[in-house]
Amino acid sequence: MRAHAGVQRRRLLQAAAACGLVPLPWIARAQSQRTPIADMHSHYGLITRRPLATSGLADELRNQRVALMAWKLVADGPWLREGPTGIEVYRTPQPGQLAATFDTRIAGMKAYLREQRLKTVLTTDDVDACIAANGEPGVVLASEGAHFLEGRVDNLKAAYDKGLRHLQFVHFVPSPVGDNQTLAPVHHGLSAMGKQLVEACNAQHMLIDLAHASMEVVEQAVQITKAPLIWSHGWVGRVAGRWLDTVTYKQRRMSLAHAKKIADIGGVVGLWGLALNKPGPAWAAGSDSWTVGLHDTEGYARELADLIDKLGSDHVAIGTDVEGVGKNWSVNDYAGVRDVLEHLRQMKLPSATIERVAYGNYARVLKAVLR
Repeated sequence: MRAHAGVQRRRLLQAAAACGLVPLPWIARAQSQRTPIADMHSHYGLITRRPLATSGLADELRNQRVALMAWKLVADGPWLREGPTGIEVYRTPQPGQLAATFDTRIAGMKAYLREQRLKTVLTTDDVDACIAANGEPGVVLASEGAHFLEGRVDNLKAAYDKGLRHLQFVHFVPSPVGDNQTLAPVHHGLSAMGKQLVEACNAQHMLIDLAHASMEVVEQAVQITKAPLIWSHGWVGRVAGRWLDTVTYKQRRMSLAHAKKIADIGGVVGLWGLALNKPGPAWAAGSDSWTVGLHDTEGYARELADLIDKLGSDHVAIGTDVEGVGKNWSVNDYAGVRDVLEHLRQMKLPSATIERVAYGNYARVLKAVLR
């Protein structure tokens, strides 16, 4: 009956539009509203919308048809602050503090999911259920940084048992796993422990996320892994950023060549929702620049379309970094992501391409990794 009612509603809207009573763009938005959204990197309710209980996250996920959200706790958050050129590490964690922070934060996130009756994505069946036509929102518990392992790969199973299914290897605090993009390299890519962690994640059926990692880490991880992996959020240029670059967002640039290495093994690259007060020129102008201005959903859509053209529609996704970019955002909620998808439609991208980017690619890699 519900499906029949939906068909009838579309027919009535189309008939009204033919008589000039309903604007055609409104019909396009109405018909696309149920396209699922997947976000490979979100801090919604964890940083700026505190306290979590009043963040509105559950309503946002349901109202905007967010089928899959990688909900990232920041494993090294207490040791970070906003500096003049971006995020900086301002103190050193003591032994045991990183693990304790992880345990406290994931427990709070799980309590919220229980209270709001939101599904925790643990299996391939859960992924299918969430992206189905009448699916409910699914939350993938994720960590931005493997610091909580405290240098011990055998601690991974305990995190898996707590529900973690998506692990970003490095963040800002120096890690025994490998080098990140914003500090001078010390491991020349992955450490011996980091290489073991790739194998352990494969064996434990946990998705590997290389965001924030150096290009050497990318090169080594794609050689070791037996499963697709992702770069959940960031941006892509002709060449990679350098840790010596003057501002954090420039350091965070991935080279197109390395993005293609991830794509070549079936992986996915996510673009973030960062915005700049003074966005740079596009690639066509001969410069590696992030082109998206504040609250500029159309600019974000253009960057997605550009990367689709360079990398292929099977390997691009959304990784908003909601709340992770502070005030410098192009999208800061899922209504904004809806606007981005509408801009992609107005750009005449094929519906199948938009669906892959909107949710299909993240769903695919999850299903390739989970049990």
